[in-house]
Amino acid sequence: MAQPLLAARMCGRAHPEPALLSSMTRWLARLAPATMLVLSACLVLLTGALDYHTGYELTFSIFYVAPIALAAWYLGRRSGLLICGLSAATWLSSDRLSGHVHLHLWVAVWNTGVRMGFFVIIAVLLARLRAALEQHRIMAEQDGLTGLLNARAFRQRCRSVFELAARHTQPLALGYLDLDEFKGINDAMGHDVGDQVLCAVAEVIAQRLRISDVACRLGGDEFAVMLPQTDLAGAKVFFEALHVKLVEMAHSRGWPLGCSIGVSVVDGRPADFDDALGHADALMYLAKRAGKNQVQVGQFQRRA
Repeated sequence: MAQPLLAARMCGRAHPEPALLSSMTRWLARLAPATMLVLSACLVLLTGALDYHTGYELTFSIFYVAPIALAAWYLGRRSGLLICGLSAATWLSSDRLSGHVHLHLWVAVWNTGVRMGFFVIIAVLLARLRAALEQHRIMAEQDGLTGLLNARAFRQRCRSVFELAARHTQPLALGYLDLDEFKGINDAMGHDVGDQVLCAVAEVIAQRLRISDVACRLGGDEFAVMLPQTDLAGAKVFFEALHVKLVEMAHSRGWPLGCSIGVSVVDGRPADFDDALGHADALMYLAKRAGKNQVQVGQFQRRA
């Protein structure tokens, strides 16, 4: 949905239909679950009223699919099935009230059951599709081993935060972490222990994060952490405390592991994310050259 709109903008014009549809989708996604359920139920009743007023000669079964789809897609299978039941009952009521008389009651029951089955299939399929897409999105953004964001997702999140910070003139800190002696642990203890080390480091990092903070595994034994609304003093406090926790964790498990951390602090002026990450990387190597297993914090200097 977003790709056609982006292509249209790149050509110098945007089609109103995709833009309108995208805005409506975002609005629906922001609705509270109870509001979405009430909206779906109201749409069912509205469809039932139209079904009643048009008479039983015209079928409105297909129009019940819209509220069923809304409930199943945004609320899940249970809510979808609830709206399915309401839709089938509403259809039966409008059919009977509009004067449709069947030779036998079981005919009406059978027709209602068939429509209910049709509704249920749609609801279940949509709920499963939404769950599969959500799982795929999570897997595409997460590092498969540690559960942190991967490098691509981290860059996307950080660029958005960088733009927001510049707009509101707010500082932020970007940390680059590299594990010392990790290769030796891998060689001496095996890759299974190496994986345990990476997962334990990721767990320590995740425990220290605020809701607004972002962390990722860049690859190998390298990690990155971005802290919005964090100045130089705050960055020093956070990353020095994180360093202490990482060293304590490694010692408690008998791992001869250290961590060199470089931290680039950006003030509220516009800054390029890749330049800031490169600065943090350079500070990390400075920490390694200074003896490893320490934190180097510096103010980001923009290119002239």
